[in-house]
Amino acid sequence: MKKSILIIIVLLFASCCKDEYPEPVRAERTVIAYMAADNDMSDVVPVDLEEMKRAYRETGVNLLVLMDMANETPYLLKITENGEQRIKTYQEFNSADPANMNKLLGEITEMYSAKSYGLILWSHGTSWLPTGMPLKSFAVDGNRQMNISDLAAALPVKFDFILFDACLMGAVEVAYELRNSADFIIASPTEIIDMGFPYDEIVPELLKPSVNLSMVAQKYFDYYNALEGAYRSASINLIDTKELENLAKFTAELISGNEMDENFDRTEVQRLDVYEEQYTFDFADFVAKAFPSANRDAFTAQLSKTVLYKAHTPAFLEEYQIETYCGLSCYMPASGRADLNAYYQSLQWYGDSRWDIVLNYELFK
Repeated sequence: MKKSILIIIVLLFASCCKDEYPEPVRAERTVIAYMAADNDMSDVVPVDLEEMKRAYRETGVNLLVLMDMANETPYLLKITENGEQRIKTYQEFNSADPANMNKLLGEITEMYSAKSYGLILWSHGTSWLPTGMPLKSFAVDGNRQMNISDLAAALPVKFDFILFDACLMGAVEVAYELRNSADFIIASPTEIIDMGFPYDEIVPELLKPSVNLSMVAQKYFDYYNALEGAYRSASINLIDTKELENLAKFTAELISGNEMDENFDRTEVQRLDVYEEQYTFDFADFVAKAFPSANRDAFTAQLSKTVLYKAHTPAFLEEYQIETYCGLSCYMPASGRADLNAYYQSLQWYGDSRWDIVLNYELFK
């Protein structure tokens, strides 16, 4: 009898405690800045971090910064109204290793569970280009870089948005590889000056209940467009990833249904990088000049649905003028670069868009 009474009392006490201390409500949003800076960009990190801290206001949105810098132990910060709170210090790891990225981002999204997630990918970048070259894809840590397909596989949740604070990531090939990893992507088809995004201007937007991603992209553009000389250099896009498969479909129909112009000149297509051997070009300009007789109405309409925001300065680093800009870059096969052309065939965009037809034109062999 005493035992039964005790059980009833315990149950009543547990019930009261449950009512008095309800389960914590998940945050509206957790935004993670993954700063793979164990390289020559470490000096830029403190500037961006100070901008984040200066702009942060408590709105129910978590802002976490995973920092891996040269000659420092990696650690995780939570940005607060009072500055920063060090959450965790890690043993040394390679931030360009996909397995490490998956584990770290998985832990953070579990610790700071939210209704939605945003991801800032901060490091070096060279579009879709493969690792193991003087170039790199995303992130550099020692001799390690990360291919875009590995990046896509490493992300533990689907993010509301991915913002690339890294050069050349606004490519159709990159966006297509990541189309199932995020609802929206903000990236630059050109290089990004080492100052990167103006975090003191974009963080307030990322903290709002409903994020206006077009405004985030516009603030990046406005910042650089107001500068002078070579510093007035920027391009940006906002990509709706759910539209990318239709873009691949209409691209495939256009490429497979039309012959490429036999007088096509690669050098006449709008360039979007500063490399002597050019790798990235304006996507729509390539299609227009390679297939001038094709009906491009369906392709152009779908491109407009895919690229929700685009902007560019008149020139880039005083190296070239930007005369035309659709918001996405693409690769044109380079004669004599069998290594790049072979790797390109591993990308999902290659098959789904029928870029294999382009690769097989005699002009590009």
